Amino acid sequence: MAILTIKAVFLDIDGTLLTDKRTISHSTIQAINTLKRKGILIGLATGRSPRFVLQYMASLGLDLAIAYNGQYILSREKVLFESPLRQEDVQGLVAYAQKNKLDVSFGTANGVTGSGIMNAGSGRLGYRISRMVPDAWVDVIIFIFNRLIRWVRPQKKIEFPDLFQQSVYQMMMIVSELETKKLVKEFPQISVTRSSPYSVDIITKDMSKLRGIEKIGELYGFNLSQVMAFGDSTNDVEMLAGVEYAVAMGNASKKVKEVAKYITASNNEDGIYQAALHFGLMEEVKDVSE
Repeated sequence: MAILTIKAVFLDIDGTLLTDKRTISHSTIQAINTLKRKGILIGLATGRSPRFVLQYMASLGLDLAIAYNGQYILSREKVLFESPLRQEDVQGLVAYAQKNKLDVSFGTANGVTGSGIMNAGSGRLGYRISRMVPDAWVDVIIFIFNRLIRWVRPQKKIEFPDLFQQSVYQMMMIVSELETKKLVKEFPQISVTRSSPYSVDIITKDMSKLRGIEKIGELYGFNLSQVMAFGDSTNDVEMLAGVEYAVAMGNASKKVKEVAKYITASNNEDGIYQAALHFGLMEEVKDVSE
């Protein structure tokens, strides 16, 4: 039985924990509460900021979260681990972005600052719009934004003295898949992952959600063979490839589904609850909508 071996479950947020309406379904809440009662550790694993995840930790009664793709790990009481980007890398990336007129944002312990367009895109309306845009349009939209709009109206110049009053744990930049290859070649000392079709997350070399799970396991006494993880985006691929019980949401990308051990229903169709049933972690509830 899976319940005998699973000691921890980690959930991505966007497209996994949250429905496309940015809500948490009743079935997901039931599944989480059932697993908690069975003594299974439940945590979040996301590219989002600590400030963003705290609201879900509080509402769901979760003790742990991996923020900024493994760069910042926290409990409700304290920071357990942090790995800020080096200042010289941040400066170099900013210079690269400004030279190429690419919008950039900065993830700090207090939240995300920088590109207004990128911040708007990560909100509820921006998320819903991005879900409706066909994949074939993504490069065209990025091209229009970076090559037309930002050449005419570049992002406001970034003042380093203000920025470096606090650590930067993750940078986000609007770049296409092709431009990402150029970025990686220019900065081999950093890691680049993607949670959005329009932008990349830039973090410390060799860091990831999976590394974050490993670090929590060292603190709480479990290993990757005892972990279940749920995800849907490219920044979940390494996490799902590395844990024993890897679950891709029905709405996940092709890359995520290829590395998963099990593909569940979508985030809008009780996917987390359905996976919990499949692995014998809970019994079926008569009406999960109540």
